[in-house]
Amino acid sequence: MAQMVYPNPRYRSVTAATGIGDAHDGMVYSAGTLAHLGQGQLKLFSVQFGQSIQELKGTGITATANVWQATYTLTTTNLDRPSQLGDNLGDASLRGIGVTIENAAYTSATGAQRAFGATQFEVADILSKCSGEFKIGSKPQMQGPLWGYPQYGGESGSIATTGNAVTTSIASNGGIPIGREFRTPMMLGRYDSLVFELTVANGATLAFSTTTADGQPTLVWCLLLVDFMTDVR
Repeated sequence: MAQMVYPNPRYRSVTAATGIGDAHDGMVYSAGTLAHLGQGQLKLFSVQFGQSIQELKGTGITATANVWQATYTLTTTNLDRPSQLGDNLGDASLRGIGVTIENAAYTSATGAQRAFGATQFEVADILSKCSGEFKIGSKPQMQGPLWGYPQYGGESGSIATTGNAVTTSIASNGGIPIGREFRTPMMLGRYDSLVFELTVANGATLAFSTTTADGQPTLVWCLLLVDFMTDVR
């Protein structure tokens, strides 16, 4: 079995049992909401559980009323403190990174598209206009177009036309969503600052299917695959 390498453990909680740690697989993740006419940058991992989800939306686009897209719950982040793993999660050795985009659903009987989540149209727009930069302690660790997360290859999925001439689509960013694996694990201490900056290209704006109301709000997650070393108390 390969030896796991973790950050310096000396900054553990004062209530932790000395010299004892609990190693286990896990994940760290954070999401933001994109909507029609969105511009600028989202800093994922910078807001903790229970707070408002960050969003990029254009002028005149209303805030989403969808509760899972508005407030951070365990669906959208597992951070108890902004930008840090803290004693709750512990120290981590990063093994991989991935980005996924919330898909739109369709009504079975009619093929009508729901007004949230991404169709092939939104996925293509996000991947063509957005980049991602992952940082630990303000130091860039990984940069590139969003279609490079989790892998090279961009968009994949399917498009179908129903009997009533309604077109439906299922699409995401990459053919095999297994995450981008690291040859050399990145060390992430519990009090290190982490951020994933999702940026819409300068001069560009997002163009989604729903151009009024809340503008087709769509969650985008960044997920880190990690080996945790947590405290035993």
